[in-house]
Amino acid sequence: MEGRTTEISMDGCTFESSTTLPLGSLLELVIKPASEEEPIVIEIALVCSARPESMGFRFIGLQPADRRRLSQVILNLLVGQRIRPSKPMR
Repeated sequence: MEGRTTEISMDGCTFESSTTLPLGSLLELVIKPASEEEPIVIEIALVCSARPESMGFRFIGLQPADRRRLSQVILNLLVGQRIRPSKPMR
């Protein structure tokens, strides 16, 4: 199944695709960032929402090296959009 990631965080993503999977499905998800040569492998992703032509995934299994690369990709996206991460509320 191929598609496009439209929203992403350290915990999950929204994925546009013409194919949808049932809620609760588990799968390996490979994200190919435009800025990276190597894909980021999410060993276990849970389908937590499904709509026509899009699904929400929660990342469950992610190796430390892929987690670091994912955080760098997200940081680069934030910097590219000139959005700063919010400060924790006290």
